[in-house]
Amino acid sequence: MNCIQCGSQIPDDARFCAYCGARQPSVTEELAEAGREVMAATAAVVERVIEAARPAAREAAKTAQKTAETGKRVAAKTAKELEPVVKKTTKVAKRATRKAARVTKAAARRVKRAAKR
Repeated sequence: MNCIQCGSQIPDDARFCAYCGARQPSVTEELAEAGREVMAATAAVVERVIEAARPAAREAAKTAQKTAETGKRVAAKTAKELEPVVKKTTKVAKRATRKAARVTKAAARRVKRAAKR
């Protein structure tokens, strides 16, 4: 391996450099440092991805808002166009209900009269 300070070739198990005297990190220290480097690199990549995705997310939000506004306009127009149909359907339903009630009432009277005989 090479010394971390002067770069000289030293034995793999050396704790200090024989040329400059610099202390060499243990395997645990090197693994911990490598882990920190990987975390920092991952964080940098994630940050870049987030930054790159922001314009697309903004555009998607604008499109969704436009779509929602269009949907509201279409729903309002459809409701307005259906209003006469709803009124007519309500009128017909009331008429049919009233007629059914009268027929039921008449039938009930006939049953009542027949029961008295």
